Amino acid sequence: MFEKIRQECWKIIAERYPEPKDKHMIAKELVERSVAQGDKVLDAGCGHRSIIRDCVHATRIGIDAVVEDVRENDSIHFGICANLEHLPLKDTSVDLIASSMVFEHLRQPESAFREFHRILKKDGHLIFMTPNIFSIVTVINRMIPNRFHPEIANRLTGARESDVFPTHYRANSIGRLRKMLRRNGFEECDMILYQPPPYAFVFSKTVCKLVIRYYQFLNRHEGLKQFRGVIISRYRKV
Repeated sequence: MFEKIRQECWKIIAERYPEPKDKHMIAKELVERSVAQGDKVLDAGCGHRSIIRDCVHATRIGIDAVVEDVRENDSIHFGICANLEHLPLKDTSVDLIASSMVFEHLRQPESAFREFHRILKKDGHLIFMTPNIFSIVTVINRMIPNRFHPEIANRLTGARESDVFPTHYRANSIGRLRKMLRRNGFEECDMILYQPPPYAFVFSKTVCKLVIRYYQFLNRHEGLKQFRGVIISRYRKV
């Protein structure tokens, strides 16, 4: 029964909330715009499938805390199992760092940002995508204990339980990100707030339709962009 409702909700989303570009395509375009041939590119929190997989003319490095994911990731040239707050890379050794849906899991994001600044070359870019703390999905997530997140994510989106980690949301607003990154030697180049489809609400057709109307309202009014679901941004090391 639930699977039938989920499939019907996905159909409603496809009809009423189509995406010309999804969040991954937007982040990918920022990466492609910033990478040159021969660059060394790091995926910080690469998981088992890398955001930098299409940087075919660059040396692709992946770092993740889960060794099985690093081994499974065939889109990187070199895989390292490490913590982002203590990166085993030399100073000024990479040209670009990309990170997708990772910052929300960091206990000490500012330590990671200091490490990013240390290993990036001058004028190198940090490109990231992370949930916005003020979005409806994040607000609900923060009210649910972390131990329930893997099962919920699996039922709603089909995500593997091994892909779901505890969340802390200590660097997940525009204000916090700007303050932390500026303090650690980064300059903002692009700041995009994007509202993905309501895949977290596919348990009810009525709820799904209501959330679609809410998202459409957010998208129509630029003054409400701080409530959109995802922050996608590019910063430059200065």
